Amino acid sequence: MSRFGICFLAVMWLAGLFATPALTQTKPAVPTAKLRIGIPSASLSYLPVYVAVQRGFFARRGFEIELIQMTPALSTVALLNRAVDYTTIPSTVATAAARGAPLKVIAFTSVKLQHLLMSRSEFKSVADLAGKRIGASGFGNLPAYEIQILIDRFRLGSNTTIVPVASSLDRLLAMQRGTIDAAIVAAPLDVKAEELGLKRLLHMRTILQIPQAGLTTTEEKLKKNRREVTEVLKATIEGLDYTSAQRYSVSEIIAKWIQLNLAQATKAYDSVKETFSRHGIPSDEQSKAYIAMLTATAGLGAEPAAAAIFDFTVAAEAARELGGSK
Repeated sequence: MSRFGICFLAVMWLAGLFATPALTQTKPAVPTAKLRIGIPSASLSYLPVYVAVQRGFFARRGFEIELIQMTPALSTVALLNRAVDYTTIPSTVATAAARGAPLKVIAFTSVKLQHLLMSRSEFKSVADLAGKRIGASGFGNLPAYEIQILIDRFRLGSNTTIVPVASSLDRLLAMQRGTIDAAIVAAPLDVKAEELGLKRLLHMRTILQIPQAGLTTTEEKLKKNRREVTEVLKATIEGLDYTSAQRYSVSEIIAKWIQLNLAQATKAYDSVKETFSRHGIPSDEQSKAYIAMLTATAGLGAEPAAAAIFDFTVAAEAARELGGSK
């Protein structure tokens, strides 16, 4: 081989030697931050958040999510003591915020109620429940508020009574036994109720524009870690988009999560699909309806200002950053 050929090979070998690290260098992994989200028992009201976890929308943004089941009463304490970073349980947090706690509702995933009025099969309309017994989970809560609205709007009369039956399943059994005539139940129990021969009388969302579930956090988190909150809300909005668009895939998620067969899960999905927000922000009418409900059920006295309990500015920022068309 000529001297020129040897020199050329040597130059190429050296170039390759020094170029190799640059070509094979991998991009550093995105640091994973572990976030804890407080949730109630499995509920379709926060389905888009669950979908976002299952489909990896949080993981893609560098978050490892731990869902921690807790009662609504514990959610406020858990946030204030940093035991969780966020919750999907807004009512107790909003109540505490109205009373001065440094907490905020930052998004609503479901902006319409997922509750239904179910009855025994002989009742054909809501008006037929005049003077009857309607089951709720207790007094001074959202289902009891809904029943009082029904009594007033449909003029059911003072003889129509609210009967506390704590368990949703027990309310179905009580209707079957005839100890109550109707009840407020949450989806997807309406699917089970119909299989038991009970009748779906009314979607409560058709008469009450009350948001039901969303995301809450601390004012400290909003001030000191706003970028994290924005990314969490982006993942949530992506979950909302996916939930709206992917009927079959989301029905499969529901089936595994709430232990339904696929036909039941698809029916449950169809029952609640119209309740979800597009971007986590309720309309002014929905916000006012939520505040009115909170005032009536939480013993607040006067209605709190929206700014005392809501901060949707980050959700708006997240939607804009995702493309402005949410």
